[in-house]
Order: sequence, then structure tokens, then C-alpha cells
Amino acid sequence: MDLPLDRAMTMAAEQHRIVLIDFYTTWCGPCKQLDNTTWKDEMVVALLKQNAISLKIDAEKEVVLSKKYSIDAYPTILLLRPDGSVLDRIVGYQKPLVFMASFQSALHGITALGRARSEVSEASKDDLKSLVNARRKLAQVLAQQDQYEEALREYLWLYDDGMKRVQSYVGVRSSFLLLEWQQLARKYPPALAALRQHRDTAKTLFLASPEDRSNALDFTSLNHTLKDDQTSVDVFDQLPLNSPGRKVLGPAIWYELIVQRRYADALKARSLQDILDQIARQEGILMNQAMDSLIQKSIRTSCLELAASGIEVLVGAGETDGAKVLVKKALAIDPSPEARKLLEQHIQRSEKSVLLDSLQ
Repeated sequence: MDLPLDRAMTMAAEQHRIVLIDFYTTWCGPCKQLDNTTWKDEMVVALLKQNAISLKIDAEKEVVLSKKYSIDAYPTILLLRPDGSVLDRIVGYQKPLVFMASFQSALHGITALGRARSEVSEASKDDLKSLVNARRKLAQVLAQQDQYEEALREYLWLYDDGMKRVQSYVGVRSSFLLLEWQQLARKYPPALAALRQHRDTAKTLFLASPEDRSNALDFTSLNHTLKDDQTSVDVFDQLPLNSPGRKVLGPAIWYELIVQRRYADALKARSLQDILDQIARQEGILMNQAMDSLIQKSIRTSCLELAASGIEVLVGAGETDGAKVLVKKALAIDPSPEARKLLEQHIQRSEKSVLLDSLQ
């Protein structure tokens, strides 16, 4: 419905319903998924028609309202009582059946936080992966509900223990989990202090065992989360040439070396064959036909950006033959004008004009 919120509240009180607000943004992919699937589902439509006055609000236009309800992730589905108090909030895309279960449990007084706690209680301690998934969900919900101290405890367990013991979570632990921890740190200073403490510990462990790739990954990913990549570069520069630590740290700071136009160091850290192998691994993932189209698009974009960065390194280091190989590979991934423009920008950043004609 296209109604002012106060009018929706009045209608909800008169009709003994609640108010549902879908806070979205125009650029949010999961928001569009909700529009194309869940909000069009006949059972969802019937459920909401019976129990809610439903509104869609662009969070970037209704800034005051978004701030009032602490909306900082999209989509956020807010369930309000007729007096404006929050009954529950559901963050992120949910498939129709999942949304219906969440909505109905909220009507019966079981909130997202209650559901998350139940999932942790029900998770098998013998199945560490299921326990990690449940406790990560709990950490996310706790942060969304402003219960920051408990959220931090969950993130510390996930980082220091749970995800460390599940091999398939190595990448998630050093990327998405740290991103969530960083978001918590913006609101809760002890979370920022914990990040810094972990970074300092990771630095000590790396310098003690510089050949250990896991220590290097922890050190550099924590620095990146703290927006302090230069500290990783400084440590790299302090290490002796051709030392094990420098060889291990180089690939982890590859993108920062490119930002600083240190192309010779970047090429030593990651060769043309390394780049081609990494692209091949990502292309192998794309062979999964059941994969969500948005994830496929994200992987292709990642492959293109990796190739573009590699081209910049190779051109900047004077390895034009290798750069030509990557140009061909990049255009096979994405021959669009936008992709060509990206490659051109990276070549221009290297401050050398070679290869530009091949992109025309």
C-alpha cells in the first residue's frame, strides 16, 4: 500500500492487524528478489492480507524513519504493533515458505532472536558445521537487535574456535565474518578493540612463524578489516628479500601492492600462471548450473576484476606478452563494452599505453 505510516498504524488498530514495512533501496539485489518472488507468492499475499497493513519504504528517501528504527541493512522487514513498537524484524532475503514461518512465529510471540536461540539449542554439537551456522545466525540477529555484548561473544567464538575447525569456512572466516564483525565495531567500541587485539596477536604469531600461511592470512585480513593495509605492507618491506615470510605475505597483499603501483613486487607475489589458475578455479565453480544467477554474476565479476588487475601488473612490469594472454582471457569472460572499459582503465593506471589498441 502507498500510505503514510500514521494512517497505516490507525488502520492496523481498527482492523486488529500489524504493520509490515519493507525497507529497501533501489540498488539492493536481495530487495529485488523479494519483489520478484516472495511478495508475489499467492500464499504470502493471502497471509499478509489477513494479518498486516503492508508498506514499502525506500530507506534512502525516508532517512528519518530509517534512523528511528535503526535500519542499516537491506532488505529489513519490520513488523510493528499498531502503537509503533517493534514486534520483530527480519533482515535479508527470505524465500516464501521461510518468510511465512518467520512471520507466523512473530505473530505468536516468537521473535527472530527467539528463533535464532532455538536453532542454536537444536544444533548438534557433534555436527560442528550446523552449530557454526546456527551461532553465526544468532550473532547476526543479536547485532541487529542491538545486543552488542552477546553478539561480540558469538563472533569471537566463531573466529577463534568454530570456523577455525571447519575447513570449508576458511574463506568465510577471513572475509564475510570479519565484515560482520567490522559492522558491529562501528556501533560497539569493544568490538573494535577486540579486532585490534586480534590483529596484534596475529602479527606476533606471523613473525614467530612467517612460513605459516594461516598466520599471514589472519594478519592481513584483520588489517584490511581495520582499513590498515599499510601495516601489512610495512611488515612485508621489513622482511628479508626471498625470505619465507615475504613469499607468504606477498600474495595476501597483492591488491595493495597494485594500488601502490609496485608492479615488480606484485608480479613476484603472483605470477601470470597463478592468476590463470585462480580464474580457472572460479570458472570451475560456474559449472554448477544450479547456482543462483546473482552468485554466478558475482563470480564472473570477480574473475574479470582479477584479470584486469593482473593485466595492470604485467603491463606495469613490462611483461606485455603475458598481459596479452590475460586480455584475451578477460574478453572471453566478458566481451562487453563495460569490461573493455575496465581493462583500459587498468592499463592506463600502469602509465603505459601498450595494448590499448587491442581493446578497440
